Amino acid sequence: MITVFWLSILLIFYIFIGYPLILFVLARFFPEKKNASTVVLKEIDFPSVEIILVVRNVANIITNKIDSLLSLEYPKDKLKIIVISDHSEDGTVEIIEKMGIANLRCVDNHFKSSKSACLNQAIKMSNAEILFLTDARQQHDTLSLKQLVKHFSDDRVGAVSGELILMDSETNDFAKGIDLYWRYEKMIRANESKFSSVPGVTGAVYALRREYFRPIPDETLLDDVLIPMNLVMDGKKVLFDSSALAYDVPSSDLTREKNRKTRTLAGNWQLLELNPLLLNPFKNKIWFQFVSHKILRLFAPLFLALIFVISLLLSHQLEYSLLFLLQVCAYSLAIASHFFPFLLNIPFVKPFKSFLTLMWFTVLGFWAFVTRRHLRLWK
Repeated sequence: MITVFWLSILLIFYIFIGYPLILFVLARFFPEKKNASTVVLKEIDFPSVEIILVVRNVANIITNKIDSLLSLEYPKDKLKIIVISDHSEDGTVEIIEKMGIANLRCVDNHFKSSKSACLNQAIKMSNAEILFLTDARQQHDTLSLKQLVKHFSDDRVGAVSGELILMDSETNDFAKGIDLYWRYEKMIRANESKFSSVPGVTGAVYALRREYFRPIPDETLLDDVLIPMNLVMDGKKVLFDSSALAYDVPSSDLTREKNRKTRTLAGNWQLLELNPLLLNPFKNKIWFQFVSHKILRLFAPLFLALIFVISLLLSHQLEYSLLFLLQVCAYSLAIASHFFPFLLNIPFVKPFKSFLTLMWFTVLGFWAFVTRRHLRLWK
């Protein structure tokens, strides 16, 4: 019992602190690839690019999104756009068609399927060298596409992820927590990229070499993980470039964020179901990053529960009773802060509350997976 207790503490430390520290050392002293910022693309070097955008009922934002894509600094004769509407019913397709953009194709699917099915459909339609994948909500820095494309001068590179910047993250405490977590996540991805490859990309802004793409199952929830991991399994590199920027506003709606995060975390379990070889260190070239970053986090709530229960069972010993009381105080303050916001002014309460919220979403994600609720593909 004591061994399980201290092993659980060690694993919690490793998942959230140890792994990022190890990555920092590996990226600093054992980098695999130099930064591509010195690469200069000449007009003759620009590969053809097709932007892939899957949408459903986004009439209120689609004009701004397409305007943002048209503002990208890239030779217009090398750039096309494919929009797949997954059974939009709010006039999205009509708005796109009225814009009359010559290099844009819009496909109106009359039966609802899934984002992954639409991605397969769009990529099959394309003959471009490079695909630029994005979502409807985000806006782009005008240089983001160029920043991604320059990495493909290296034939080993299969995909490159950009960076998502969250704007107006000070609107409320929940949004601040999301912003803090996202900055932590980007730090990890940057070091994974410097050392080797990242086990996932930012779905709002990434590019991949079309010839390396493998179609994914239609029911895939995390296309922005399975697609790059397929590339890694095929011996290609997946990089992260913090200079390729997209912009978004963090959700201030806890219910909406709960649904999104639950679906994402259920998707991590689904990845193992769709491709069990991801857990094989002899097949997965970045097994260490994948397991440390994507899989061990799924077990963090279990480790926290073991720490709490075992410290309670051993509370007749002074050291364990103190550890138990410390947990009770920390959990109580985090829960009470929901009803008494002034408690968030205590230094550790706000980040700990955000952490516990994420742990609860992780539990909900597992439950959604085992009950098959994750197969409701589009919310």
